[in-house]
Amino acid sequence: MSPRVVVGLSGGVDSTIAAFLLKRKGFDVIGVHMMNWDTVEEGTSSCPRTRDEADARGIAHKLDIPFHSLNFVKEYWNEVFMKMITGYSCGKTIVPDIDCNRRIKFHHLHSLAIDKFSADFIATGHYVSTSRGDFNEESPRDGRCRLLRGKDPLKDQSYFLCTLEEHQLRRAIFPLGSLTKNEVKQIALENGLEEVSKRKESMGLCFVGKKKDFGQFLEEYIEGRSGSIFDRISGEKIGDHSGVHNFTVGKRLSVGPRSHLGYFVQEIDGESGSVYAVESSIHPSLYTTQFTIETPRWIVRGPSEESRVLCLVQRSHSPIGCSLSIDGPLTTVTPSLPLRGVSPGQMCVFYEGRECMGGGEVLHLNHTLHKHND
Repeated sequence: MSPRVVVGLSGGVDSTIAAFLLKRKGFDVIGVHMMNWDTVEEGTSSCPRTRDEADARGIAHKLDIPFHSLNFVKEYWNEVFMKMITGYSCGKTIVPDIDCNRRIKFHHLHSLAIDKFSADFIATGHYVSTSRGDFNEESPRDGRCRLLRGKDPLKDQSYFLCTLEEHQLRRAIFPLGSLTKNEVKQIALENGLEEVSKRKESMGLCFVGKKKDFGQFLEEYIEGRSGSIFDRISGEKIGDHSGVHNFTVGKRLSVGPRSHLGYFVQEIDGESGSVYAVESSIHPSLYTTQFTIETPRWIVRGPSEESRVLCLVQRSHSPIGCSLSIDGPLTTVTPSLPLRGVSPGQMCVFYEGRECMGGGEVLHLNHTLHKHND
């Protein structure tokens, strides 16, 4: 009997080709579409989610696999969305995709796939792999299941899966781990899936809606608390604001005094409601030389003393070398190069070679390049 795998179908080319490759490999494939957001919250049914569901159903029909829509609205609200809202309301920068993967896709979907569909595995279109191979075809000598970066450096998504546990990875398959985005699109073109290969990628969060920016969206869920904006260097007040959720460390201020260099957010004090800014996008105080995180969730193991560990705080950047000092629930990270725009709430993810070892949430910054600020 062929292994049964439940594939999350988003309606895009990545999950489509993941399902296609699994079927070609001989797996018993079931397609599911996860509904994580209720469009009633938007006061409209025009959210791409409803179109994605129709697209996913059409893809399953074309691939000749069973299809089911699964509702995780309640779980997403309680375990992902509210955590994000709480974080932004106190000035943190939250990455909801990380919690969505850990709690919704690889916990709730995992459980439902086993209980409802008697599945052996779940699969997604993430650009990552594991030490068991892209199709669970390999048996590592040590028997462990490690998370590995995807082949395509521009699409690698291991950052967003850094808090998964090894037992979750053992039941996961990632068919796109050894492919680039261009190769995935080419497979679609060569196998009668040209339409999906040209479909525009979904970017950002569906629940924000097309007519709003992220700040406007947050205003609907966070009660604004006014505060002051200060020049970090002079200590002078330079403006007022309606809530710390409107700011992100490293981003340019849209309020405050005129400056040809611009003012950029250097720190957000969620407790007092004060925002601190500096003039110039390359001001030394925007560059962190040491910060503290919660001790990471290690997927398989933590680094040894001989390990050459790399860290990644912002997914769009490249990992860089770092040293770690672990002290119980806290870990101090000293990157080999200063990092710009590090903010509490972000995830610091660690790598050794291709292996993603795990990650921990940034709690506070210890030192920057600007000595006066330390």
